[in-house]
Amino acid sequence: MRIGFFSPTINRIGGGEWITLNMIHALESKGHEVLVYSAEKVNPKHIQDFYGRPLHFNEINFPSYIFDPFNLESIYPNCIRSLLLKTRCDLLIDTFSNVLLPWSDAVYFHAPSRGFFLPRKGLKGLILMPYRGILTYAQKHANPEEKILMACSKWTAKITKIITGLNPKVVYPPISDFFKINTEKIQAKKDIIVTVSRISHEKRVETIPQIANMVNANLKFIIISKCNLPLEIEGLKKLKKSVKENNVEDKIEILLNISREKQREILQQSKVYLHPNVMYETFGVSILEAMSAGCVAIAPNKGGIKEFVPDKLRYNSIEEAASLVETVIANWSPKKAKESTRISKKFSQQRFQKEFLDAMKL
Repeated sequence: MRIGFFSPTINRIGGGEWITLNMIHALESKGHEVLVYSAEKVNPKHIQDFYGRPLHFNEINFPSYIFDPFNLESIYPNCIRSLLLKTRCDLLIDTFSNVLLPWSDAVYFHAPSRGFFLPRKGLKGLILMPYRGILTYAQKHANPEEKILMACSKWTAKITKIITGLNPKVVYPPISDFFKINTEKIQAKKDIIVTVSRISHEKRVETIPQIANMVNANLKFIIISKCNLPLEIEGLKKLKKSVKENNVEDKIEILLNISREKQREILQQSKVYLHPNVMYETFGVSILEAMSAGCVAIAPNKGGIKEFVPDKLRYNSIEEAASLVETVIANWSPKKAKESTRISKKFSQQRFQKEFLDAMKL
C-alpha cells in the first residue's frame, strides 16, 4: 500500500515531525511504500542524524510555498497540497493540520482542532468562512469506520471532541532513547535547573527568569532553545529583556542551536527540569526526554502535562514554581531521579509504533 503523509515542515525536526518519522518507520517495517509532502526538499542526513537511523520514503515538493506553512495565508494552499497528495497515494495521513479535511483518511491531532480558533470577524473571518465550511462538512460526514483519528493526549482528545464532536483515540507520542541516562551516572548530577523549549509566544519562556529571580538559593539555570525563524528571534529579545529586568544575568545561561549530544550532556548533569509557565501544553515531549535523562520535572498544572508529571511537582503560579525548585533541590535523591526515568519508560518508540499500527489496522 502507498501511504502519504502531509507534513510540509518535516525538515524542521520538532515534536510533530518526530512523531511523523516514527510513523514512517513503523510503516516501513511493514513493507508499505511511503510518500511525504514537504515544503522543501528533504535532507536525508538531517533526518538520519535526528532520528538515529535512515528512513526510506519518496517525497513531493510541488507546488512550492510562498508563505510559511504555518501562516494563515497558507491555509487554502495547504488544502490544495494535501488534496494533491491524496491523488498520489492509497491512504492519506495528515500529521500537520490538526483538522479533519474530507479527503484525509487519518489525522493525528497534536493540538485541539486549529480551524475553530481562527478569526471569525472582519476581512480575515470572511476569507476563512469557506474553510470553516469545509471542516464542518468533514466533521458531519466523518464515518468512524472510515476515518482514523488520533490525539497526543487525553486533554487534546477531550478538547477536540468538545469543539468538533470528533472522538480521537489517544496515542501518546514516543520519546527517544537518546537522552536516557545510565543509572550509575545519576549520583554525579549537579544543582542545575534546565529548560528545553521553543522561544515562541505560547511557550512563555520569559517566565523562567521570573522564577529564577524568586529562588533564594544561588542555583544555575540553563535555557536550551533553537533560534532561526523571525518569530524566534523576536522571542529571544523578549527572553533577554526578562533576564535583565529580573536581575538574573549571573544565574541564567541561554544556549542556542546546540548539538543533541551537548543537550544530552546537560540534561544528564542536571537535577531539575523546569518547564516554563506555558499558555497551554498539549503534551510535553521535552519534559519526558528530560525525565528519561534523570531530571526531576517541575511543570505547570496544564493540559497534557497532568497525564504524566506527578501532582506534587506541578505548579499553578510562578511563586509555586520557585518554591518547588528550592524544595526539590534541597530534598533531591537518586531515588527521585530514578522515579522520573521509570515514568519515561512508558512512552517508548516501540510502544508508540505498535499502538499506531493497531489504530491504523495495518
